[in-house]
Amino acid sequence: MKLIDLDGTVSFSKGEGAGLKFSSAYLPPEMIWQFPDGTFAVRSSDSHANDETGQFVVSLLTAHPSFDIWALGCVVYLLCTGSTLFQATVNDHMSNESDYFVLHLWTDETKTKKLSLIRNKIARNFVSMLLNKDPEKRPSARRLLQHPYFTGKTVTRLVGDDAKWDVFLSYRSDADEEIARMIHKTLTESGIRVWWDKVCLLPGQNWEVGFCSGLVDSANFVCILSREGIKNPNDPRMNWEVLENDSNCDNLFLECRLALELRERGLINGIFPVMIGDKDSHGKYSNYFKGKCKPDAPKVCVNLVESKLREHLDRESLGYPYRERGTVHAVLQDILSNQGKFIEGDLRYAIEDVCSSIRMMVQFFNKVSVIHAR
Repeated sequence: MKLIDLDGTVSFSKGEGAGLKFSSAYLPPEMIWQFPDGTFAVRSSDSHANDETGQFVVSLLTAHPSFDIWALGCVVYLLCTGSTLFQATVNDHMSNESDYFVLHLWTDETKTKKLSLIRNKIARNFVSMLLNKDPEKRPSARRLLQHPYFTGKTVTRLVGDDAKWDVFLSYRSDADEEIARMIHKTLTESGIRVWWDKVCLLPGQNWEVGFCSGLVDSANFVCILSREGIKNPNDPRMNWEVLENDSNCDNLFLECRLALELRERGLINGIFPVMIGDKDSHGKYSNYFKGKCKPDAPKVCVNLVESKLREHLDRESLGYPYRERGTVHAVLQDILSNQGKFIEGDLRYAIEDVCSSIRMMVQFFNKVSVIHAR
């Protein structure tokens, strides 16, 4: 086997410019240049205009693999629909001048209309990733090879698909089951679809697989954190401060790690920490931070958690982790960097306050999804 017709290639690692040779029908939006007079052309050494001094002006781009990812999207689009992304000549150049303007803008409306011609939803999802206007959001070839379009594996949910559950409820059952039950009851009574293991795990189902599949099929992640659950001085199994590289897999930590990965992929919208203070003799709860309930999480990666993460992502056909490794410290900081609520003072009023905010989060992201769908 021989690779041929590579006369238009350049070295991106050496910082060489793109556009020495091109087929305009397969170029990404960033390669289209708009002149001051409103006309468009390809950013190349042949594209130029006169500025006020009479000199040639051209803005070239440094070559990058993301350009080829877009071109691959154009090829797969042709294979799936039988037509090119834009009407093209026999030399693979765009034949309509107006299409340069459409490509330069590449709006969500244009993309949705074009992709609607791809009937297979897995192929449509695959091409949508390739034809992302933002080059930094186009996936690498390595990650593309893990997509179900190539692997043929079934997947619980693709980016853009509606979630089965509005909220995934993550908690330490040995420590915070009572509060999880109250949150579940309050939310479900108000019409929120909540994945909670006590009612959603199927009989005979592997609990770890069930947890991760439920999370993949949820739109938002609610994580209950307490001293007893993740900073327990009497039980190292529930203390993130003592986690080490060779520790056993902490399942609550695994859920947090997976939730952050799913958010990177656009499957999880909101992450909502519920922070529980210490309960005093009168049944009142202190402030989570003032009471120093937050663990001093170590900057170590738990190998078994990372191994489990890869296992579950692979089973769901979601590819490799976007974050190569996540330390306990980094994961906890990422979770707590999101706006959440405290279980503080009277429990009943605190639960109502927490659930009210969760409902607002769900409603907000539902509205955003509807706007994007349009």
